[in-house]
Amino acid sequence: MQRRTRIRRLKRRFPSRNKNKRAGEKTIVSRDLCHHIASEVLKRKPQTAAKWIRAAILPALPKRSNWHRELRKLAVSLDAMALGKKLTCRVFGHDGNGKLPFVFFSALPQYTCPGAGECLDWCYSFTGWRHVSPFTRQVLNTMLLKHAPEYIAEEWKSLPNDIEVRLYVDGDFDSAETMEFWFDLCRARPDLHIYGYSKSWALFIEHDRNGNGFPSNYVLNLSSGSKYEGIQGYADAMEGIKREDGGYLVRGYFVAVHINGKGIPRGIKRYTVAEYHKRVREAAREEYGQTPLSCPGDCSNCPGARQQCGLDRNEPKMVLIAIGVHGGKRTKAT
Repeated sequence: MQRRTRIRRLKRRFPSRNKNKRAGEKTIVSRDLCHHIASEVLKRKPQTAAKWIRAAILPALPKRSNWHRELRKLAVSLDAMALGKKLTCRVFGHDGNGKLPFVFFSALPQYTCPGAGECLDWCYSFTGWRHVSPFTRQVLNTMLLKHAPEYIAEEWKSLPNDIEVRLYVDGDFDSAETMEFWFDLCRARPDLHIYGYSKSWALFIEHDRNGNGFPSNYVLNLSSGSKYEGIQGYADAMEGIKREDGGYLVRGYFVAVHINGKGIPRGIKRYTVAEYHKRVREAAREEYGQTPLSCPGDCSNCPGARQQCGLDRNEPKMVLIAIGVHGGKRTKAT
């Protein structure tokens, strides 16, 4: 009786957004339920988290649904992690879709983002939670970083030679320990071309001031929406950091600029509209004083042979890439 009561409460707190309640194959859970699952799993050890998913979440979802199936797999993976057994799923995404033509790693947004500021209001990662697979991979990877990073290191060794790798698509460096873990892996695979985005500026500055190096095959983009934007000295300190090969660590800024969204479609369709890119360039020029590359939204269509976000910075001037967000104003990094 107590279990049934708990499940009824769960359904009332987090109702499905699927209009057809009987169509179990495409259950769409609310973002609040995803946050509930993420926070409850992260506060537990892997095997205890697996038991919690089976007892508190799975009974409340239709058995034929994709969410029930993938969360059940997540529980199996958490058990395997706790017992030191082989995982049945991949840690890294491998050419998952045309938009991401590279190997990538993701963790939970917000929960691994100590530098997050206003970006939490428009973070695209939360939109991805409409689909269960990205969400469960983020949960599993966050638990691996916390409890069993050796699984990540082992799969890293087996990545193909001379490929593009993105850290992170979702989530961020959450601690100095996580940062050093990744940089050791980067050094171990000098053949890989690795790049990413971060709002955890304080961690990079502290890492640099402590005399720690940055791997020569890693390129960083300063991502807007950080809580360190507008605080004097942070941006300047980041721009001056050098890698172990003497090159600049930071390629430039990847910023979200607020535009007038009238007449512009939302989602990926906006990237096909010339007026959208015009408004992005105008907004970025007004805010940052330079004309940016307006992100095409599809990394496989980025100008040049490789993704522009992954290119080395060969001169003091920072390179600006921008995307548009519908709505009001934001503060420029200083």
